[in-house]
Amino acid sequence: LKVERGLKMLEFIEPCIELKNQIQEFKEDFIHNNEVIHGGFKLAEFTIEEWIQFNNINNNKDIDSVTSGYVSAHTFFALVDGKIVWIVNARHNLNDYLLNYGGHIGYSVRKSERNKGYAKSMLKYASSFLFSLGLDKILVTCDHENIASKKTIESCGGVLENIVKEDNSYTLRYWIYKK
Repeated sequence: LKVERGLKMLEFIEPCIELKNQIQEFKEDFIHNNEVIHGGFKLAEFTIEEWIQFNNINNNKDIDSVTSGYVSAHTFFALVDGKIVWIVNARHNLNDYLLNYGGHIGYSVRKSERNKGYAKSMLKYASSFLFSLGLDKILVTCDHENIASKKTIESCGGVLENIVKEDNSYTLRYWIYKK
């Protein structure tokens, strides 16, 4: 799926071996900047081939075949001019941990592509995708210190329900409602 964003065209695509080099560059960008890849579903722990295979086998979109302890989900990349700028994991349902801290959507924007409006486009895309699966509301969370993510969630209609403590940090829990 392609969506126009200003003068740029965002292309949303699921992980595939044809994106191996772009995924590797995306992964290395986060490692180089000493950042966690939220929504990457263990991307930092595997080679690209292993990660794609792991996602295809264990993080299936089908609730009946997903690995025990996980929820079914779709992973998408957003590409601009063939470069991955964003990753999102859109979870079809919630387990106890996701209900309290992780939410339906986990996402990361590569450092060089932040503050360009891509996060808002991708969050809207992931929200619409989950609403198309029949959800009436979705939970999106962020660390209380992540001002950019907080603003992104709120600009997409997120309504703050509460703040929960997790270890030594605080998680903001927002609901986005289907319109």
